[in-house]
Amino acid sequence: MIMDELLNNLGAPEDKIKRYQACVNEFDQLNFDDVYIRKIRNELISLEKNMKRTDTR
Repeated sequence: MIMDELLNNLGAPEDKIKRYQACVNEFDQLNFDDVYIRKIRNELISLEKNMKRTDTR
């Protein structure tokens, strides 16, 4: 199983946001950036937007 499949299938969206945010924070502290980290960052933004839309309904 690849990492994307693992992360996409675990827990509620809130849990996924926490995991993605922890990952992004860790790499920010290391001043590290690559395509995979940008993908995680974009997915995090998308999840947060979806959560806000869900909360306002």
